[in-house]
Amino acid sequence: MRILIVSGVRHARDYVPLLRSLPGIEVIGCADTADSPFAEDSADLASTTGLPLLDLDQGLDSCDVALVCSEPTRHVDLAVRALEAGRHVLVDKPAATDTRGAQRLWEAADRSRGLLSAVHRLHSPQIARARRLVDSGAIGLPLAVDAEWIAAGGLDGTTVERPELVCDPALSGGGELVNFGWYPALAIRHLTGLEVEEVVAFSSAAPHAPLFGGPHGTYGVEDAAVLSLRLRNGVVATATVARAPAGVGPAPVSSSLRVLGSHGHVLADEDAPSVTVRAADGGRLSRRIGGPAGVTALRRLFTEFGDDIRLGRTPLVSAADIHAAVAVVEAALSSARQDGAPVVPAARTADTTVA
Repeated sequence: MRILIVSGVRHARDYVPLLRSLPGIEVIGCADTADSPFAEDSADLASTTGLPLLDLDQGLDSCDVALVCSEPTRHVDLAVRALEAGRHVLVDKPAATDTRGAQRLWEAADRSRGLLSAVHRLHSPQIARARRLVDSGAIGLPLAVDAEWIAAGGLDGTTVERPELVCDPALSGGGELVNFGWYPALAIRHLTGLEVEEVVAFSSAAPHAPLFGGPHGTYGVEDAAVLSLRLRNGVVATATVARAPAGVGPAPVSSSLRVLGSHGHVLADEDAPSVTVRAADGGRLSRRIGGPAGVTALRRLFTEFGDDIRLGRTPLVSAADIHAAVAVVEAALSSARQDGAPVVPAARTADTTVA
């Protein structure tokens, strides 16, 4: 499987060595558009990793998979271009910064012979085990979910290559809701299989001051937010996303998900890392599972996407899942701007590209 890095702006420095360690995968080069605002980042990635720096059309002609790693606001344009070239596409998170972009991805994927998916954490050992426990009926019917995603270390060069890639809406699409809200939105959907019907959110964005200061305040975007979600069948969920000076666990990002069921609950803690199950009769089982969740999830993501291509199966995160997660984040942004007014996530509209 020949992979092309399309714009080496974010996370590609982590992805390239990981991809090279996987059997059956060849990273053939890095490419970007001539008008890219971060062309020097792609050139630097190529230089430091020994990859050829290619013209984008040349690279798309030579690859099987395009891995889009640009600034978030260019994700959709680059992914659509790759899909229209008939390539399989993986898009870095968030795959789109609004539902208009998510719908463009969906429509392009429908027209393309290539598969579309996006970077996610659903293959982490902890979330994967929690999903199996929910599916087995071990906790009964899922009734509520609580998700937490907190990044540590502020926005210095060790955590984010350029702070504006998270904070400048022209590049990032928003603050930490857009940057991180993607993960819990996908996880809640994955663990329940239910659509979100209503979102209420509060955040630290302007006119409120950011909780921790820094570049978020400069750009007027949130560094923390809390979401309350109403799902179908009366199921509820909450999600907290934040970037704080110090984390709540040993890893750069602390994440946990708890599913409360009618007959027990399961806690997937990616920091421990462990999965704990408690039953209504008082029984409890806690087991350490896997190593670093992010690395393990990415390894499985890349290998499973290769199997999706080979077997012609639908990826774990499809165009529909991308749209649903982006719609939740978009609704949360809208609700927070209205001081917590309930907002219904946008649904896909009719495909306007088909005559």
